[in-house]
Amino acid sequence: MSQLELIPQHDTFVAECRGVNWSKPISKEVKDQVQKAMDKYGVLIFRNTGLDDKRHIAFAALFGELDDMSPHLKVGRKLRLPDVEMFDVSNIDPDDNLITTSDPARIAMMKGNALWHSDLAFNSRRSGYSILRGHQLPPKGTGGDTEFLDARQAYDDLPQEMKQKIDGLVGNNSMWHNRKLAAPDYYKDLEPLDYPMSKHKMVTNHPATGRKMLFTPTYVHHIDGMSFEDSQALVKQLLDHASQPKYICRVEWLQDGDMIMWDNTAVMHRAVYDGSYFGKYRRDMRRTTSFDMGPEAHGLNDPNKTVRQGLNPVLTDKIVEPEVKVPAIKA
Repeated sequence: MSQLELIPQHDTFVAECRGVNWSKPISKEVKDQVQKAMDKYGVLIFRNTGLDDKRHIAFAALFGELDDMSPHLKVGRKLRLPDVEMFDVSNIDPDDNLITTSDPARIAMMKGNALWHSDLAFNSRRSGYSILRGHQLPPKGTGGDTEFLDARQAYDDLPQEMKQKIDGLVGNNSMWHNRKLAAPDYYKDLEPLDYPMSKHKMVTNHPATGRKMLFTPTYVHHIDGMSFEDSQALVKQLLDHASQPKYICRVEWLQDGDMIMWDNTAVMHRAVYDGSYFGKYRRDMRRTTSFDMGPEAHGLNDPNKTVRQGLNPVLTDKIVEPEVKVPAIKA
């Protein structure tokens, strides 16, 4: 059994993981070492893996049931990638064209990724691990970094009075709220309350370690028992605390094949759009997402009634899945 080498990148979380032999199937021993490292660090960086989509998916499947894109296919959405387990988070449209300012609908959707979030927290069953791989990266120096936030340490450092205040509070999570925050002009006529929301506690327990985290992504539209205005003020206060530089680690993508694995029940993240690649260079990023396998996975949602938001990012009025409304917004 090979012993993995872990190089911490921050005082409290994030490590680069070396020693995985990606050329052959991952053994149980290596899988268990990765799992143990994830429980400790919350984010692992694997450099130059050389993985293709199939092997990426096989690795991800070792850590739990995978979410997939099949609901999007059912409502007629065209996918660029053939494997439904692979989420396409690139700056490339389904016809393999570079997304530019000539496609304001897609750009408006993408802007929400620049706000602090946990992947797919707006769905009724939240996500566990996300594994993002750079299939084709833009030239070095043109941007595209990813920032992570240690939501466990941020909770630990809260004053006891605040911990008591937020204990048991339930956030109503909406993808459309996040998108409206990020692109208010484009979404000015959209009312998030018109669409389904998911309920998750704003303080949750890590399924493996029991360590508490702040689960306050920018998807939180309102808090049960509070007005929208008071809810947003509290969420902002908590995110301002959690996004202090001491809780943040910025990860640079260095070469094609780099891969980052993170735990959505321990950290939050955001895309950094501060470079010159957008509209000029392909940034082909591919992500697998496993479901949270712990007891709080469904939050306060009915596990027999699935809420999935964002089934049509192009935002036309041509496709409406039964029981799921899709905003009709014109560019």
